[in-house]
Amino acid sequence: MKAAAYKLRFGTKAAVKFFTSVLVLSGVLFIGLWVHNNQAEMSVRNLKERCNNIEQFRKDIIHYDEVLTMSARMAAATGDSKWEQRYREYEPKLTKAIGQAIQLSPEIYREETDRNNFGKIRILEMEHRAFDLIRQGKGDQAMAILFGVQYESQKSFYVKAIDRLSEFLTKQMEAALEVEKSKGYFARIAFITVLILMLLSWLIVLRIARDTQEALKESNTQLSRRMLELDELNHNLDGIVQERTSRLTQALSDLQVTHRDLKKIQAQMLQSEKFSAIGQLAAGIAHEINNPIGFINSNLQTMERYLIHYTQLLGILNKMELALKNRDPQEIAQIVASWAKVRQETNFAFIDDDIGQLIKESQEGSEKIRKIVFDLCALATPDKGMMDVVNLEALMESVLNIVWNEVKYKADVKKEFGQVPAVVCNPQKMSQMFVHLLINAADAIKDKGTITIRSYTKDDLICLDIADTGVGIAPEHLTNIFDPFFTTKPAGSGTGLGLSISYDIVRKHGGTITFKTKLGEGTTFTIMLPANCEQHAVGIG
Repeated sequence: MKAAAYKLRFGTKAAVKFFTSVLVLSGVLFIGLWVHNNQAEMSVRNLKERCNNIEQFRKDIIHYDEVLTMSARMAAATGDSKWEQRYREYEPKLTKAIGQAIQLSPEIYREETDRNNFGKIRILEMEHRAFDLIRQGKGDQAMAILFGVQYESQKSFYVKAIDRLSEFLTKQMEAALEVEKSKGYFARIAFITVLILMLLSWLIVLRIARDTQEALKESNTQLSRRMLELDELNHNLDGIVQERTSRLTQALSDLQVTHRDLKKIQAQMLQSEKFSAIGQLAAGIAHEINNPIGFINSNLQTMERYLIHYTQLLGILNKMELALKNRDPQEIAQIVASWAKVRQETNFAFIDDDIGQLIKESQEGSEKIRKIVFDLCALATPDKGMMDVVNLEALMESVLNIVWNEVKYKADVKKEFGQVPAVVCNPQKMSQMFVHLLINAADAIKDKGTITIRSYTKDDLICLDIADTGVGIAPEHLTNIFDPFFTTKPAGSGTGLGLSISYDIVRKHGGTITFKTKLGEGTTFTIMLPANCEQHAVGIG
């Protein structure tokens, strides 16, 4: 066994040294290859970026030129000064795009781009001369310039020059890619070299494993004999341990089943009470959602009528585009006349202003619906016992959004928030507690009253008061209000679990819930929680 161990140790050291040498050599090859390829990829990326920029400027130049040409021709056809204003707006954009294309063009192609710029200057001169004639009331002469052979030939000249620049850069990119392929061949050779080195090292490891296999077999045989002896010695002890373990396991299993059943019943009661509260609020929530849905539907019907006018306008623009392509002055004049009639009959200014208002109102309505549904889903989702950092004031706002229809007809709600720090707690359980306390406060008010919600800090505790101006609590009930199934409401209108569940939630968060009441004047419930409820929590979830 000692000889086998010695051979195994010696073989392992040799293998480690060999592998280290191979890995160092492989690392050097990979680093050199990575630097080489990275430089090549950087040059190709720069060339691609330059080519893409020039191609974008080419598209921009063609687009701006078409806008300028269309504006000049529309100004000549209609005599409307807004087309000249559009022309003045896009002329500097075209000049800037040509200048940027000249700066990015390769030096060997700079002369062609300069000639293209000179050609565009000549076109601009012709367009400026046409605008001078338009301002003098000579629209026919301006049309002759803008639709003339000289104008069209000069336009096609500089567009072709830009296309030739794009073709040149494409060829230059293809040459660069060929260079990249040659570098790829070098990379393959390097990878094959590394692979051969790894195979050689693997063959040496196999040889070492073969030499040590017999020694390992002998060692395993001796270990097997010793294990059999130990198994025989432990057999009797295992029998005793297994019997006692079986009894303990059965007892533990019974306790776990009982515990799971109790937790399931508790969770069912909590969820049942939660859905009972949601069911009580369902009609009010539906009313709160129905109002914004009503005016959103009305706004959509109005916008559908407005869409008819814009569809008519789009048809006129399509006809105008076809007439301009056909160079039919008579058709253009008829279309302009029909547009003037439509513009006179339709108050587009009012429609434009009203559409914005309709969209804003619909967005506000949909946001109100979204918030109600979001808050309701957050309350109704089965509790998973997750703790989170929660702003109690924001959480109270969310709960008020759910119970608002139940509260607003009974009481005015006053919020005196003290901007208290956030707490670490279970937000779902806190929401359920707030629902119970707010509904109880509203139910305690007979006709019309006030519910005051106050937040503040006291001795490192986060405090929340919920006060109502209701009927108060009778003295004989003061010791029972937190008892399960105790209620002073008429039969069928309460389960008697709301305050009991609220008390349990606060206690499990390491806090306290107390109350002050005066018969005929109202009740105030005070919740006090530590800033980090997670450290004080007892069985939350």
